[in-house]
Amino acid sequence: MATLTKEMKIFSYQTSPVVGWEGEYGGFSLELFGNGNLRYCTYKLFDDIQLMQMFKVDRDTVYGIYELIQETKEEIGEIPRNLDNGSHEGWINEFHFIGQEKIVARNIKTSLPKLTMFTKRSYYEKYRENMANENSVLRIFHEICRLLRTQGVRLSLGQCKIDQDFKLKVTW
Repeated sequence: MATLTKEMKIFSYQTSPVVGWEGEYGGFSLELFGNGNLRYCTYKLFDDIQLMQMFKVDRDTVYGIYELIQETKEEIGEIPRNLDNGSHEGWINEFHFIGQEKIVARNIKTSLPKLTMFTKRSYYEKYRENMANENSVLRIFHEICRLLRTQGVRLSLGQCKIDQDFKLKVTW
């Protein structure tokens, strides 16, 4: 079993709007470190961090997420760093898995390629490979969400709610 340290970012996810006005909601980020520290931040557009909170996740959950990423590292490594589903507005989704470069998408969603082949043939022909890549990212992301849920972290593409029982008191 690998030794995970506080310096190791195991997984992170960030979402932010493609466009907006200064001071509006700018999304959130969640970062999981090897020692179980979980940093949650919310942002305002054109400002830095609006809110930062630290939480603690147990060792088994951290290692479970780490092992999932290790088991899927070849699959993750084959996914392009920028996913394009033709969407230009809405939300940017950024995923970082330990040992990999960041994967960036816009309005990432689960697709049904076989159904799309019949219902939106031109979209299917143009974005077939991207649909498969987005499905791979989301399958791994949803499994990470499932593991985090055991620790009171309810993460989805659009929001994150964390039980305050896991909050760390941080002093500066």
